[in-house]
Amino acid sequence: MRSVYEDARIPLQIRRLMIFNDICRKAKQYPDEVVYLTPESQLALGVMYLQNSKKYIAFGGVFEYAHTRKDVIEQGVHHLPHDEYVMCAITVKPQAFTKPVRTSFELLWHWNNYIKNRRYTYVGTDIHCFFPVNDELEMDYPPHKFHDRLVATARLPLWEDRDKLISDVYRDNKGRLRPKGYPEKCLV
Repeated sequence: MRSVYEDARIPLQIRRLMIFNDICRKAKQYPDEVVYLTPESQLALGVMYLQNSKKYIAFGGVFEYAHTRKDVIEQGVHHLPHDEYVMCAITVKPQAFTKPVRTSFELLWHWNNYIKNRRYTYVGTDIHCFFPVNDELEMDYPPHKFHDRLVATARLPLWEDRDKLISDVYRDNKGRLRPKGYPEKCLV
């Protein structure tokens, strides 16, 4: 990803428009496929160019919590190699965040309206498609807090107030970051 996107001297909305211009240009080269800027942004931002109608749709990720064995089977994460049965899990469900639009500016406009005032959680560079959770974890780990939150990638300037809106699931009761080996380490 270009370092221009991380330059704080450029206003945030201009940086967002630059990202949407680049990804729309890339999506036009690969019509009818969801494309991403980088592998790190796969769960957070993808765009598809519909060749028949000549329009763009932006996709993002939403955390989905399966708290029963039946929900885990429906999500398809119950077959893990060399692992025991998964009783509950957190998965990322891709979802269309915008209506079909003709320009990258309209796409950004609808994206901003969708993500405004929504809770989200950062995913670091260690990306996994699902986060299995079993009974032997500590009781104060709240996997249900991720449910219906948007997936945000820290390197994309698409989310505002990062310091204020980072989820409290990363911190213990005293406000310190959880230890390195804690189960949600890939989300810190």
